[in-house]
Amino acid sequence: MTRLARYATRLALGASFGSTALPARAADGGHVRLELHACAELSESALREHLELELSTLGLSKVEARLLLACEPEAVSIELYRDTGERYPVQARVALGDTAKAARARLVALAASELVAQAERARENERVQPPPAPRKSSTALVDSQRAPVAPAVTSPRHRPIELLVAGNVALVGVPRATLWGGSLGARWGVTRAWSVLVDTRFERGEERLGLADVRWTSLSGFVGADLGTHVGPVRLSGGFGVRAGWLALSASAAVPNEGLGFTAPWAGVAVPLRAAFDMGGFVSPFFGCEGGYVLAPVRGKVDDGSVLMEQRGGWLAGSVGVAITL
Repeated sequence: MTRLARYATRLALGASFGSTALPARAADGGHVRLELHACAELSESALREHLELELSTLGLSKVEARLLLACEPEAVSIELYRDTGERYPVQARVALGDTAKAARARLVALAASELVAQAERARENERVQPPPAPRKSSTALVDSQRAPVAPAVTSPRHRPIELLVAGNVALVGVPRATLWGGSLGARWGVTRAWSVLVDTRFERGEERLGLADVRWTSLSGFVGADLGTHVGPVRLSGGFGVRAGWLALSASAAVPNEGLGFTAPWAGVAVPLRAAFDMGGFVSPFFGCEGGYVLAPVRGKVDDGSVLMEQRGGWLAGSVGVAITL
């Protein structure tokens, strides 16, 4: 399946024939003709491009054959015919499933090229093997000529693990402080829709107040569930879980006042949202946002007991990053 990630120069196209049959001409003079039936949602140009690349990679540029593709709502059936019109004894059915539309042409082209390679191997075996012995009965003859059906080619396995790397900015506390930082996380797929989401986030910022300047340093972690769905090449997901960590507040005051600092734990509930874009490879850029509410606050007080700054109430964070499929 790794050949799906390779790209090559575009295939020169000949004139169309009939209503849906489009020839794909190979560089060495051989060609595999394509005939598509009810495949309005399948990109013909992309299919021809990827098929030419796969055949060239497999050294099958001189093959003379015809591929017939019949599209269904969630699958494509492929049959291969010799240049004489006789059908090869191989065929395949590609289950598209949750495959993004942008990747379907590559998947079908890969299945078609493997079908051609399988047929060519079978033809080479016919050339080197001795002719079969005469059949003893007409029934045995019919049984021996039954075309074996190749296993159905399924859509790529849903890869369940992603590494998430992002930069983020957050508005937290009372009065509001702006924190900048980064995060490192992971998503484990439990099913096609549900995943476990975890991350670690480090943020720093400074807020100028009338009495002192307060520096924030926060290290927190999130763990929760994530529900996702695909809309074309975009994967939308939303989660719910708990974010908790340690917050360090350090005050710098002008003389005669004295600034002090301390570190304390905090925790709250969080709702992360994310939109990731499928680029056809193992790296997908994404935009994210997170809203949350502090349940275990942290307060920085003045020596007279009044509150100078505190981590409480709601927070809002935004992030931009990449998801790396493992």
